[in-house]
Parts: sequence; C-alpha cells; structure tokens
Amino acid sequence: MFRSILVAVDGSPNADRAVSAAAEIARIHNSKMTICHVFYIPEHYRSDMSQPLRESVRHDGEEILAHAARVAAKESINAETKLLSEGHPAEAIIRFAKELGVGLLVAGARGRARDDTRPMGSVATGILLGAGCSVLLVRKDNMAA
Repeated sequence: MFRSILVAVDGSPNADRAVSAAAEIARIHNSKMTICHVFYIPEHYRSDMSQPLRESVRHDGEEILAHAARVAAKESINAETKLLSEGHPAEAIIRFAKELGVGLLVAGARGRARDDTRPMGSVATGILLGAGCSVLLVRKDNMAA
C-alpha cells in the first residue's frame, strides 16, 4: 500500500515515536523509508547570524537525522536521510514528499492544552492540510502499549 514513506523529524520525543511508527508500517508494507529534517532559519534572522552559528544549526540538523536513523535501525529499517534547507518547514516537507512521490508522510505532533484553540502546531497543521498523500501524525497519547 505504501511503497515509500517519508518521516519528518525535529529532534523531539514525538519525532522518535513517529520514526518508530513509520518503521513498523515500512516493515509491514516492505516500504522504502526516508527521514528528513528541515534546517530552517527565518529570513529576518539570516542577516544577523554569523556563519559559525549557521553551521552549528546545520550540524544540529545532521545530528537529529543521525539519531532518527539510529531509531529506525533499532526497528530493523535502513532509512535514507535528507537535510532540507529551502523554505518554511511544512512547505519544504510537502515539496520533498511530492518530489519523492511518497504514499505516506509521517510526523510527530505536539499536543496543545485542552483550552487552546489550536490542537496542533503550525508545521503539523501545514503538513496535514497541504500534503498530497496520506498523513500520519503521531502523538504521545497514540503510543500506549
């Protein structure tokens, strides 16, 4: 059903849960799995950031991807990784998912307080509304044994 799966990660515990969930689906469907992270610096910060600081942020993104690949490997999935640097995270993830032609896009979603009018963050909402494929948003509550 899902020949190719893309997992978007941000280094959070919910991203690890998303990788684990995607790995389980990849095993069941014998799918190719790719993990991406968006290295994003808002335009209004770019001119003030030194090159060493930019490289540090990029390095952090590479570490996030390496960690996510280790999470997938623990689930017996050899995933490819890709550091994205063009555009707002939701837009970059959707563009990359379309480029790969994935059947499923997976990401972690942080829960908001019950009285908050937004049940998801802007990246999760953007992915959910903009993806041209199936989407699985993994929350902590969904991973109960």
